[in-house]
Amino acid sequence: MAEEEIRQEDDETKTGWQKLWKKDNVVKIIVLLGIAGIGMIFLSSMLHQTGKSEEIITDTLSDYETAALYREQLCEELGNMVASIQGTGKTKIMLTLEGTIRCVYATDQDIQKNESVKPGEKGEDQSIQNNEKKSCIVVRRSDGSEQALLIGQLMPKVSGVLIVCEGGDQPSVSQSVTHAVASALGIAETHICVLKMNS
Repeated sequence: MAEEEIRQEDDETKTGWQKLWKKDNVVKIIVLLGIAGIGMIFLSSMLHQTGKSEEIITDTLSDYETAALYREQLCEELGNMVASIQGTGKTKIMLTLEGTIRCVYATDQDIQKNESVKPGEKGEDQSIQNNEKKSCIVVRRSDGSEQALLIGQLMPKVSGVLIVCEGGDQPSVSQSVTHAVASALGIAETHICVLKMNS
């Protein structure tokens, strides 16, 4: 009796598996797996795009912070230099920068020279045509996205300097400081203002 019950259960399980693997059921299973796979690809691409937008914001903040650090470093270096000039005493410096950090990308330059000869009144004139074509070199990342090849950054130019020092009311000190700062930064002396510090 027990053996007959076991045989009946085996027959039922065989028929269950056989029913599952019938042609119609196999197609249904494949379709369901395909839909699940497409859903997973869609979700992963959405998560990847969210990561990209965060990356862009981080890069922007990084450029802003880099410009701020550049400005602070210039102020500190100029402050030390100006304070070492005879007669200046305590010194405070403020800088204004023109523009923002500019990125420099690697470019591929294609120059073609075409020479054409045309007859003129006094013999033959020669005219040369230059066709110049520049394009950025693009690098493909491991995730498949493309990005221009960055080779450097240009810091913003200093557009003006305000210097407040204890000896700022003395013409000789003011002239020495103005000349030194103009030489150090490569800007016109008219963009530099030296004032006496309040006692």
